Amino acid sequence: MVLNKETDFPNVKKAKFQFIFPFMLEEHRIEEFVNRLIEKDFDFFDLNNAEQQQAYYGESHVSHRSLESFFLPNIEPILFPQTDRRRESFRRFSKRTNLTCEFSSKHLETDFIMDSIDIFICPFHIGLINIRVSLPEGLSYSDVLFFGDRFRVLEQISNNEENAKIGCEEETYQQVKDFIFNKLLQDMSCYIDESKIKDTYFGSLPFFVDERMYVLGHLSITEDSELSKANLFRAGELNGYDSSGNPYLGALNPDYIDRYYTSHVYDRWGGETYYVTSENHFVCLTKTAGDMEEELISQMHGQLYYSLLFFFYYKIVLLKLSHQHSLIDIEKDKSRTEELIVMITNFSAKFYFPEVNSTTTGREISQMPKDIFQIERLYQDVKETLYDLYQSQDKLSGKRQNALLQILTIYTVISGIFGMNLVIEDGKENFSLSKFMSYTPSELFVFFVTMSGVIISLILGVFFLKEWIREHKSRNNKIF
Repeated sequence: MVLNKETDFPNVKKAKFQFIFPFMLEEHRIEEFVNRLIEKDFDFFDLNNAEQQQAYYGESHVSHRSLESFFLPNIEPILFPQTDRRRESFRRFSKRTNLTCEFSSKHLETDFIMDSIDIFICPFHIGLINIRVSLPEGLSYSDVLFFGDRFRVLEQISNNEENAKIGCEEETYQQVKDFIFNKLLQDMSCYIDESKIKDTYFGSLPFFVDERMYVLGHLSITEDSELSKANLFRAGELNGYDSSGNPYLGALNPDYIDRYYTSHVYDRWGGETYYVTSENHFVCLTKTAGDMEEELISQMHGQLYYSLLFFFYYKIVLLKLSHQHSLIDIEKDKSRTEELIVMITNFSAKFYFPEVNSTTTGREISQMPKDIFQIERLYQDVKETLYDLYQSQDKLSGKRQNALLQILTIYTVISGIFGMNLVIEDGKENFSLSKFMSYTPSELFVFFVTMSGVIISLILGVFFLKEWIREHKSRNNKIF
């Protein structure tokens, strides 16, 4: 719905965005990627490093002490590892960029500051890129939302989308992905696993999103601004301008907007501060000023950032596990089926926690992305998948074991009845070729069955040992 330009929109004082891009890492190049990041002056994020509290957030800061106490003790080792070699954790590498860039499109031209960039290397070969952006003062509410909606498009796919250009240090990039991988992360796209991805969807996950990034936003607005339900809806859905350049609201029915408000808006401090969560955007809108405003910005870069990131990661992994289940032929892919069983079991035991926050406010706000991302439903689907895999695996294993036992039983019976008398008695004396040549056809048959049974048993033993070692290594590689 097109809005009247005289509609009472909020007046924005300060706007900050974070753009999260998930991708799959090359399975056998993860540690090489870690070393490459360190070579490119990315710093491993360490809560014990007090200097990092003000290094990556522009003029703002994040209290490491508050960040650590915000999560339950069993979550902290996963989110905040003490070494960059702890593969079962979220290893964060950050770099301050402080680049002045230009955003140019048909309906908006503005400068912006690229404050910093994070790279997360997570279990199950999931990588996350986070880009922090600060917008200048003087932009309208629609300008800010339009910027967030356009910048998150890595690569223009639809002809109906307005293309935006990024200028930085005398270079112009036609696509946001070119800006990221040719300017911010040069020579690092080779670590992204695109083997199962359509060429038209650069860096996308085949089971998750297309070419768009998830957005976290903080909007500080003036005290006289109105935060109506319609304005909150626009913030959650990043409704900036339509194709004609008019302020845009993506809903016509007031009852729909009311229902959206109920399910997507956290209004504990209604009238002053709101949090809106959608499948595209998690945003804080606040009228506060001074120290409280800085505290809320700090939370969006720290406590709430990690909380949102955790559930965002849950959604990615759960969809990945469901997707891999759909690709498996259970009757033929015994090894892949067992690997998937191990992956689901490890995720449930080591990484999935119903509660992650230690404060009441943290639990209430975190519940919103958990509900919006439908984590519980996805988790129940994966648990049912695990049950089905166990049932199918038991049936198939039973059939294989029965067939193997039948073969071995035949060898055992024949060699037990005939072979003991023939082979043992002959083995008491020096065995010679002439004695072997004197065997009757029936004795030759028994000798062949007995010796082939021994050889087959040895071969099976070596095979199963090698298979166990290979699967053990493969299962660990599939997770870390």
